[in-house]
Amino acid sequence: MHAIGIASQFYLFLLLVFLPFMAIRSARIFNAPAQTDGAAEKRPVPSRIEIYVNTSFMLILLFVLTWFMARIFPFGIFASPNIGAREVLAGLAALALMIALIPVSRLIRSAEELRSAPVNRMMPQGSRETALYSVMSVVAGISEEAAYRGVLAQILIYTLDNAWLAMLISATAFAIVHGIQGWKSAIIVFVIACLMHALVWYTGTLVIAMFVHAIYDLAVPTLRRKISLGLPKGLERSAG
Repeated sequence: MHAIGIASQFYLFLLLVFLPFMAIRSARIFNAPAQTDGAAEKRPVPSRIEIYVNTSFMLILLFVLTWFMARIFPFGIFASPNIGAREVLAGLAALALMIALIPVSRLIRSAEELRSAPVNRMMPQGSRETALYSVMSVVAGISEEAAYRGVLAQILIYTLDNAWLAMLISATAFAIVHGIQGWKSAIIVFVIACLMHALVWYTGTLVIAMFVHAIYDLAVPTLRRKISLGLPKGLERSAG
């Protein structure tokens, strides 16, 4: 193991402790019913626009911090020395595997779980929501890959001197911060995170992973609807 500076320690604390803690806390608040006069009553569901705007803002902050950490460590976030047909094909293969996991999400859930899945509340409805969701997807593709597959992974590899362990820790943290979608979704996110780590290792760059991540997030609403994982009827009214 190797010692790291205070800035790297703070970065590890932020991504491995603080953000997972806040994600678990948010998931409990978002998914738990409120108690009113001894009777269970559903909490008001945040509007999708609020979710998209707030998430995009937090992801931008994460990228800014990651950018500064990359300069300190140092690490080239957008380094792309050898992008060719081989790397592009690897990205397409990774994207195909990620899309193949969407039907798996249906198979591991009951009909009731599919109807009440928290992720359904986040699917965009209408042009305005679709535009904001698209912005969030692109920002997520860049920021999350830079943070989790980039700087965090590099700090962990340097600290632990073990690339496999570093990948597993990073993928676990990434899955936990998506815990608002439910634990079954978190497992699938963990698998996707491992796949993206493999893609970065194979291509030698974060750029392909950023494109794949963003394209996948952009395509999710359409893909979910095509395989009957779309929004339950009437959700538009309940979600604002």
